[in-house]
Amino acid sequence: MAEDDPSPRRDGRTTDTRQRIEATALRLFATRGFAATSLRNIADELGITKAALYYHFPAKKDLARSVFQPFIDDVDALLSRLDGRRSPREILSAYAEALVPHRATLTAMLRDPAAAVDLDLAEVSARWLSRVGALLDDEDDPSPERRVRTTVAFGGLTRALMLPDAEEPATREAAVAAAVAALDSR
Repeated sequence: MAEDDPSPRRDGRTTDTRQRIEATALRLFATRGFAATSLRNIADELGITKAALYYHFPAKKDLARSVFQPFIDDVDALLSRLDGRRSPREILSAYAEALVPHRATLTAMLRDPAAAVDLDLAEVSARWLSRVGALLDDEDDPSPERRVRTTVAFGGLTRALMLPDAEEPATREAAVAAAVAALDSR
């Protein structure tokens, strides 16, 4: 059975409690912040007991990892598929497209530094920046200015995808164009 499918109960009905918990947690992490959202808040929002929530997720860190991991996995997979034969525009466009389905997760991750600390997301971010930097860096220009431009392009594009209209193709295209312009050293 696929992970997104509700799990069968003994009586043959299905339950989507785990998915409901994840969706509610993500919404609360994005709006309130990771540190300010308790397991009690999530349980109350869902109208379930904390015991029911603990059945699915023994700790808040387990729940957060479950919420954030698909996003991390998708970006890791994308970055491992890309190679330096692509143009900076193609690389940054692919990165933007990979982030769009995970905008709520991205918002939750960037909104609250506590999530980054508790879940070692700083290591994930550093890994992505290193990989994107390797893809975008100009081997003929290993200067600090070039590394800074790469970091600005990557970080700026990531933040631009949090704009309210980032799901619109024109907004994504403008964000990618701005990131590419940040790389241009002219």
